[in-house]
Amino acid sequence: MIKNLTAIVCLTVSSQIGAITLSEYINKLTQVHPFYAQLLLSEEASQINHQSAKSYSDWSAQLNVNDSYSPTTSLNSASYEVSTKKIIEETGGNLKLKHSWSDNSLTQATNLTSITYSQPLMENQGGVNDSLSADLADIDLEAKQLSLAEQSEAFLASKSKRFIDLALAQEKAETYRMNLAFSVQQLSITSEKYAQSLLTKSSLLQEQDSFVRAQQQSLQANQELSSVRQELAFMVAVDSKLMFAEFDLFQDQKVSSGDIARFVGNSRTIRQINYDRQKLKRQLISNENKLEPSLNLSVSLTSQGNSNSYFDSFANQDTSWKVGLSFMYPLGNTKELLDIRRTENLLSQLNFRQQEAELNLEQQIVSLLSRVDLLQELMGISLKQSQLANAKTLEVEAKYNDALSQKSSVVAAQKSANLTKLSYAQAAASYQKAVIDYLSLTDQLVK
Repeated sequence: MIKNLTAIVCLTVSSQIGAITLSEYINKLTQVHPFYAQLLLSEEASQINHQSAKSYSDWSAQLNVNDSYSPTTSLNSASYEVSTKKIIEETGGNLKLKHSWSDNSLTQATNLTSITYSQPLMENQGGVNDSLSADLADIDLEAKQLSLAEQSEAFLASKSKRFIDLALAQEKAETYRMNLAFSVQQLSITSEKYAQSLLTKSSLLQEQDSFVRAQQQSLQANQELSSVRQELAFMVAVDSKLMFAEFDLFQDQKVSSGDIARFVGNSRTIRQINYDRQKLKRQLISNENKLEPSLNLSVSLTSQGNSNSYFDSFANQDTSWKVGLSFMYPLGNTKELLDIRRTENLLSQLNFRQQEAELNLEQQIVSLLSRVDLLQELMGISLKQSQLANAKTLEVEAKYNDALSQKSSVVAAQKSANLTKLSYAQAAASYQKAVIDYLSLTDQLVK
């Protein structure tokens, strides 16, 4: 199953040569990250447990050999017995084959071969109790597959959001790099004006302080970018120098609210609870069956021969058959009745746990949808702010070209417009993460 897990990448990426897309990043994660090796081994272990539980009806063999001597009677006796038995899954009956040979030196040796079949008619009818572990293992195997998909989705959601962190770190590093470049221009203009005695020393110091802060911001942004790049590169085993996210933070996602009740009813959380319910109901069937009396029908066919020679005894065989009924009725059934009450109590608890889970899931979905909508609105506002800042920059540049404004005003407007883009990028990153959270919560991130 792990090899067939496919991440649904609903996030559009921008084009950038040599960069890694989110889809490529996820593919590398599933191929090289030890988390997926653990999931694969966990799946293999569940398959082994399932096969082990299903082996209850395998053939089993037994061999007994005896040799004895009595000094009182001076008799030496020897015997052996080999037998094999099997539970018949379809009926719950027991089939036993036996062959034995015994010799006590006084009479002819006895060669006996028999076949016996025992069929439960009330308790364990149809093998309902014998097959309990195997039936529970079948349910556990399906539940395990569901659990592995859930674990994979949670892991991919977490790592996908870190990929968005990388895309945001790239935007921040570029924004603060440009901010530093604008600060260099502002400091140069201020220094020239100060040299011409057009500005005071305090104005120069203020601009120098602004330049140092721009240097600090740029350095911190580069350090953050380097840290995230190294983290993600290490997880997918690539050179950190090649770890550059090709991702459009500002892409509008098509998130459909759909039928929330359907999402909740088909969610892995509720399906997992349903598997637990199936196990308890199957357990209850066996608990109730154990209240039945034990009534077993037994049919056997025996062939026996006597001879001093082992092989000659096969030519002198007498055949007999036997049919019998055995009946046992337990008095009290205290343990079985308590097991039934315990299982019914667990089923009742499970029903309320499902109701709670459905309420929590519905609330989380509604909350996330609201968050996605609000962040989308915030992106729109941030975009308008960025557009207004760009318009102001164009206006200042036009005035400068008409000699109605100074170069310092143009640089200040460009710097302000550049920093406004950062708020837009941060809002966009939060929006993309919220989309991933929503897809994960509604089990749409991994199929």
